[in-house]
Amino acid sequence: MISHMKEVSHFALNVLYSQISVFLPNLKEPFNNWTDRHVAQGFAWRPGSASFGTLDESGPIDIKVSVREHFEGLLDDSIRAVKLPFRIEGGEVEIATITESKRLEITEGEYDLVFQIGRDEQQKMWCVFEFVPQASSKAEILRADQALKVNEPLIMTAEPAR
Repeated sequence: MISHMKEVSHFALNVLYSQISVFLPNLKEPFNNWTDRHVAQGFAWRPGSASFGTLDESGPIDIKVSVREHFEGLLDDSIRAVKLPFRIEGGEVEIATITESKRLEITEGEYDLVFQIGRDEQQKMWCVFEFVPQASSKAEILRADQALKVNEPLIMTAEPAR
């Protein structure tokens, strides 16, 4: 394990509707409504909530969450990677699919949230969420697969799913 990394959690959830989300637990409507442009860029973001497109419509996903001092680059086997600004308030964050979620303790503050997704040898989905403390950040597609059709500028507004 890299010395500048603290693994916060490792768990699995079941994906539905091709999305996995990270949000503040106190958000009343935590999931985001996706437009066609959100789907094309692979994420829907608003303050306190980030939803990411998955590689499959449904099924299990293995999830690792860590806090790093510095972003040390993309994993060789990631298929898609996105970096978004994320502010944690209250020392907790929730990672969720439509049907399941897990709350994690992460120190309050401003972060780069780096999402990477790929497949293991059995073609099962995995993803990694890295929280990297920072002062100010901009959204970036770090690695795009064929499913993404990214047009700059990225859309940094999403409506809550109701």
